[in-house]
Amino acid sequence: MDSSTIDVAVWNIEADGGRDGERRDFALDILSQLGDGGPDVVLQQEAKHSRERGGRLMHATEKRLGLRGFLAAPNPGVDADIATAIYLRPDMFHVAEQKPRAKPWWLHPCHVQTQLGDCPAPLNFVSFHMCYYDADQRLTEAGWMTTMAELGMVTIAAGDTNSYPRRSEPIALPTWEKVTDRAHMVQRTYLAADGTRRSDTRPDGVLIDAGYVDLARHASDHLDGVGKEALAATAGFNKPHQGGPQRIDRGYGTGGVSSALVHVEVIDNEDTRAVADHALLFYRFHRARLEAVATQAALAFCVA
Repeated sequence: MDSSTIDVAVWNIEADGGRDGERRDFALDILSQLGDGGPDVVLQQEAKHSRERGGRLMHATEKRLGLRGFLAAPNPGVDADIATAIYLRPDMFHVAEQKPRAKPWWLHPCHVQTQLGDCPAPLNFVSFHMCYYDADQRLTEAGWMTTMAELGMVTIAAGDTNSYPRRSEPIALPTWEKVTDRAHMVQRTYLAADGTRRSDTRPDGVLIDAGYVDLARHASDHLDGVGKEALAATAGFNKPHQGGPQRIDRGYGTGGVSSALVHVEVIDNEDTRAVADHALLFYRFHRARLEAVATQAALAFCVA
């Protein structure tokens, strides 16, 4: 492990790797090989079975990766209690508070407020999974995310948006007239005032307007050696009936987080596809810069 950097992995692990961990061990193999000795932070979606049997899958992940795990608040009001999860390196982060976020989300986000090393200023991590079937619900969920971007807050938030970037990208948005899965078309679009259906880019727009930075976009535009590969598709592989591959899994930072970013990678290969229907996202931050960002944001809030 390189103590000068912080490695963050984001992964929607399909159905949590199986109730009995059929694919979970392989997922942990892949994660443990990231960076120098595995990631320092994992933001997981579809932690579907991690709460069961006394948190057996969560504790197995903690042991394997050497991280401390947190799950979103229970969500008994939906068909399936599909948690989101956060795993943190315990000797790197002091956990100040885990906040049980619930309303207005369809699937509850996991939010952990930390302190990085000796830095007294808080650093928020949020693992989220936006609603897959209702564009207006996603818009509401994005609205909640703006509360993590208020003055003085430093936040790294990532997950499955089930929607698209507002700014045009190398991958064109689906041509909905040609999409044969009509239910999916409705789920991923919204009805505009003129009565036409448009690709749902509104959650991304809300986050960007609120001050979040799309970390992959920032890397593509500003970091040497990254390029357009950071904007690669993260899901929709082998699904032409749904419009094909798209970049729906995204990481965002606010409070100056992007200034500490040094690398972004979308990991999509035979191994990751054997585990999940989503690519694995990898973000590397410069630790000292991230500590400075948190301190400066806290000072700016106090002055204001």
